[in-house]
Amino acid sequence: MSIRYVALAFSIVLVSGCAASINEYNARQHAQAGVKAGKSGEFAKARKEFARALTNARLANADLKLVAVLSYEYGRYSGMICDWVEGEKGLTEAYDLDRQNGGPAYLSLVELARLNLDRQQYSNAVEYFDRVVPELETSHADTRDPIGYAQVLDEYAASLEKTGKNGLAGKFRDRAGDLRKAYPGKSAHTERTPYGTQCHGAS
Repeated sequence: MSIRYVALAFSIVLVSGCAASINEYNARQHAQAGVKAGKSGEFAKARKEFARALTNARLANADLKLVAVLSYEYGRYSGMICDWVEGEKGLTEAYDLDRQNGGPAYLSLVELARLNLDRQQYSNAVEYFDRVVPELETSHADTRDPIGYAQVLDEYAASLEKTGKNGLAGKFRDRAGDLRKAYPGKSAHTERTPYGTQCHGAS
């Protein structure tokens, strides 16, 4: 999910027409450095690089779809190093921009739900899952990425259980189980964001 989203950002920059401004160039360079740092597990460094990329993109008045992508990555990496406020801020901005510009807004909603689940803000997580699951159903996630969708449904169920809604949770656990039975041997298309796993890197 993440790398595909970043690749979209690069394509937006590269086809933006005329010679790129220095800020656009810097945004691309910092974004590439952020991807590299993220792949090597340097989450705090990745967050810094995406923050710089985002600043340069804004200075360049870059395409808002690009700004959405960079905000999304900034939010994800902020959450990984337990900067929960900046994590939610970045992902919320990405969601708002995607809704305004026809981007894949459901990606940010999934991440916002998971970020809140991992920080044990279960009521908030339920609110985000309430919003994103209908969108995933509409986009046919059950056939495009059935195991990834099953994981989302299990996390939704876990959030519901933590808020005392065990009956409703069972419905989504059953749906997740049915998807796994229907697609044996399959795996999710993307890796889950490891929120809250590098808290010492938040400085």
